[in-house]
Amino acid sequence: MLNTNRISINAIGKIKKSWITEGINQYKKRMPKLSIYEFKDFKFSNLRNLYPNNIIISLTEEGKSFNSNDFSSLLLNYKNKKISFFVGDADGLSNDIKDNSDLLLSLSPMTFPHELARLILIEQIYRAASISQNSPYHRS
Repeated sequence: MLNTNRISINAIGKIKKSWITEGINQYKKRMPKLSIYEFKDFKFSNLRNLYPNNIIISLTEEGKSFNSNDFSSLLLNYKNKKISFFVGDADGLSNDIKDNSDLLLSLSPMTFPHELARLILIEQIYRAASISQNSPYHRS
């Protein structure tokens, strides 16, 4: 079973669209231990020093795509390690962050606004947890 209390989402900027905030809040109610952090920007000199034992997954359009079942398996395979997702703003993530990531993840070959990408990521984390629990939320 996927434990969402070991997952964090680190994102640049605050959500400005109320309907996206409402969507995120709905999933946060279902996963209250999921951590979401918003930063003005990421000016980390060394990501590995700040997150030494975490699996770092960065969202980027050139990343690898997964279907929902494979994404759930991926997260389960990290066992008890902490997983930190990084989501950029409209300009994306710096090469420094991408270079220090364990995985570059693409949500789709399509481009989404960064706020919407955050909502999609949270929904997919919830779906992955549901798949791991054989919940009817995900129907193959």
